[in-house]
Amino acid sequence: MADLPATRLANPRIGLFFGIFTSLLVAVGLVALLLEALDVRSIWLTCLLLGAPLVLYGLFALAVATNHPHDFLAAGRRVPGAVAGATLAITALGGTGLVALTGALFLMGSDAFALLVGIPAGLVVAGVLFVPFVRKFGAYTIPAYLGARFDSRLVRIASAIAFTAPAGLLIVAELALARRIVADMTAAPSFVAGLVCAGAICLFTVAGGMRSIVWASVAKLIAALVALVIPVTIAALYYSNVPLPQLTAGNMARSILRMEVLRDVPTLLASPWLVDFPENGFEPLGRRFLQMFGSIGASAYGFVTLAVLAGIAGMPTLLMRPTTTPSVGASRSAVSWAVVLTAFMIMTITAIAIYMRALVTEQVLGVPADRLPGWFQVWLQQGIAVIDAKGSAPVSLAGLAVQRDAILPGLSHVLGLPLGLTTVALAGAVAACLAGAAGHLQTLAASLGEDLILGTRAEATRPAARLVVARLSIAVAALVLFGLSLAANDPLSLFIWALSISAATSFPLLALSVLWKRLTAAGALAGLTVGFTVVLLPIIASQMLPYPVPPLLAAAIATPLAIIAAVGVSFVTPAPSRHALEMLRDMRVPGGETVMDRQRRLLRLKRSD
Repeated sequence: MADLPATRLANPRIGLFFGIFTSLLVAVGLVALLLEALDVRSIWLTCLLLGAPLVLYGLFALAVATNHPHDFLAAGRRVPGAVAGATLAITALGGTGLVALTGALFLMGSDAFALLVGIPAGLVVAGVLFVPFVRKFGAYTIPAYLGARFDSRLVRIASAIAFTAPAGLLIVAELALARRIVADMTAAPSFVAGLVCAGAICLFTVAGGMRSIVWASVAKLIAALVALVIPVTIAALYYSNVPLPQLTAGNMARSILRMEVLRDVPTLLASPWLVDFPENGFEPLGRRFLQMFGSIGASAYGFVTLAVLAGIAGMPTLLMRPTTTPSVGASRSAVSWAVVLTAFMIMTITAIAIYMRALVTEQVLGVPADRLPGWFQVWLQQGIAVIDAKGSAPVSLAGLAVQRDAILPGLSHVLGLPLGLTTVALAGAVAACLAGAAGHLQTLAASLGEDLILGTRAEATRPAARLVVARLSIAVAALVLFGLSLAANDPLSLFIWALSISAATSFPLLALSVLWKRLTAAGALAGLTVGFTVVLLPIIASQMLPYPVPPLLAAAIATPLAIIAAVGVSFVTPAPSRHALEMLRDMRVPGGETVMDRQRRLLRLKRSD
């Protein structure tokens, strides 16, 4: 399909549809507040605020159901840049990014910016290095692009297997977090809550593939933004009279610094190569909030940031989101929108962490244990926080530990907001989890069906059979990953592992495939093997050894080693074929039809002759 102007393909009623959805979402929230005022049981309010948005997401997914492979795998490449950017943003962060990173920032302070800065920076790098070329190439999956780029079936299979790992880890992380939140909200068994979440993303994805993912993900993004913005905006109004928490949080950070100085909070420096992210259990607040290099050493900080950047930039499940746009220019626009939305969400969760840290520092730190505020006593009763002080002894920072993933939804409770608004925050986190999981699931299943099952026969397979394979791949992958999510305990660790594997495998391979003509299929396989092996060993060792190499540092080592291996092997193997070089040349020209469409057109002409 030739690149066409986005204005010819964009649906002019898109804004109306999402405006109606937002109105319905607000109406559901208002009805819940009204029912709460009438003393309706909290379980019914929870079911309303959790179930009604799920029905709306399902309606979006079913409304765009399709039986055409091009629509199912690439949304017909008719998605406007802003919509594709919104899908990319919510998939990049997901519920794990919003919930776990908020808690990590609350506990780690400034050191958490090694993760937070790397995410939007990675999207920028992807928008410059990869997205325009992948969009111009026109393949439905990244392994399909690599297989055609090197004219190698083996490269396609190997990359599909390697890229399955980060996508699978991210899906498991999102499902595990969504399962825990839903189980806590509804008091349902953990297995049932997880089955509902996995079934929801499977049904949303099976209906229309990429089309369903795109439109339903934008609705979930709106729900997640509502959940993020409302509580922290109320907090900003209460403390500064300005409803812009992203701008007023800086003043609260300075107040945290002053209170920590008054309470003699110590300054602790980590060893140069230490990387210590908070885990899923209780984590102590033993260091100052604005202190650098307390959890991540000074030498490791830059490498961690670069590894996160490379992991996001090379993530195959993210690179396919902008390829749903009608042109190369629109794909660049999609990345720009994604960077803006991601930066806004990161600024918002930063404000949430700062306000929560300020409230804890002001109302809990140094206060006698028998005179703690009511909200913190509830935290102690619910097992969200623990202290080592008793009676009239003051609470110290080192003696206070908090559950990491309770920080984002906890702000509504601390502010004393109605149950309806507190539940909205949790429902928004669930929406982000479902959006992230569904986005990764669709790309993972497409790679399983197109690259591993059908392979080079995909284009020759009848459309009906091709869709059957795609839908079965989605169902099987969802079932397997649901089973794995039941054993997952720490979504943030899985998120970090996925970034590490992506940085060591897909990033060097994609960068060389775009920038260096001399790269051969053997070199690509060598780089993929070295990167995957070097980064996977520390991840496995981290489950058995007390002091393993942190995965992100392993990724920082594996990435250049993969590049060296790919370059070295390419120099001692025969140069790429003329056909491969012609495809690379065509890929670097922004306009015109995609490389894959051109190849298919020429093949049809050859067969007709």
